[in-house]
Amino acid sequence: MFAVNEYVIYGSNGVCQVKDICTPPGVEGNRKYYLLNPVYLKGTTIYTPVDNIKVIMRSIISREESERLIHRIPSIDTTWISNDKAREASCKQAIGTCDYVEWVKVMKTMLHKKREQLSLGKKLRQVDERLLSSAAENLHGELAIALDIPKEEVEDYIASRIGRMENSDESTDSRTQGFQSQ
Repeated sequence: MFAVNEYVIYGSNGVCQVKDICTPPGVEGNRKYYLLNPVYLKGTTIYTPVDNIKVIMRSIISREESERLIHRIPSIDTTWISNDKAREASCKQAIGTCDYVEWVKVMKTMLHKKREQLSLGKKLRQVDERLLSSAAENLHGELAIALDIPKEEVEDYIASRIGRMENSDESTDSRTQGFQSQ
């Protein structure tokens, strides 16, 4: 059971803070629910049963685990799936696991393809951009809380930690820093 004020990952809602463990107004019985406030979806409140097994809910990564993950980023393997529909399904499934290593894999895969496409004067497919953005949003949100830094600073923090920060040009957005030369 999670504690009040604890930060958790709650499915596709990302990082949430447990605000209370209660029975919501209008709910009969004495079943207990978590009252969650998504950190990056201001004004949103979620009630979920404490025994809910339908949505992935886990504690966020610790600061120490965050540092180990960042150290591992250069060695995390990626695989490009040529079939667009299969790639999209695979990446959505990976993102849906709420596993930060899977998020890194999706990001590294998409960023590698993005650099490849840019070198050919092309763009990454919109669906691939959305998958990249989703994985980055999840990873950066969790690491921001774990490292106690603003989400906007996570990419630079990663880059400085793995010593791979490169000057970005007009064709490279901030999500690629820290994952360059991978």
